[in-house]
Amino acid sequence: MAASWAGFGSSMLLTLALLTGVPPRSRAVQWPFLVSYSSLVLTFVTSQSGTSLAMDVLIWAAVMAVLAVGIKYRRLDRLRFLFCPPAP
Repeated sequence: MAASWAGFGSSMLLTLALLTGVPPRSRAVQWPFLVSYSSLVLTFVTSQSGTSLAMDVLIWAAVMAVLAVGIKYRRLDRLRFLFCPPAP
């Protein structure tokens, strides 16, 4: 329940920041995105039946770490290379 409220609050903060013109690369946009998306994942995995709470928290921590690294080191030229091979 707390994860869904954290996700709701951070997504509202993210929306407010983007609507007021805060640059997408700023911390005021990146960290609310990280919190809202990871809390969405945490809410989803804990709602599934048949998994232990420890496994749910492990999945959440892994998603949070991948998102944090992706946000910090993202580069569009690398993404284009992965999805669109260079022309011959």
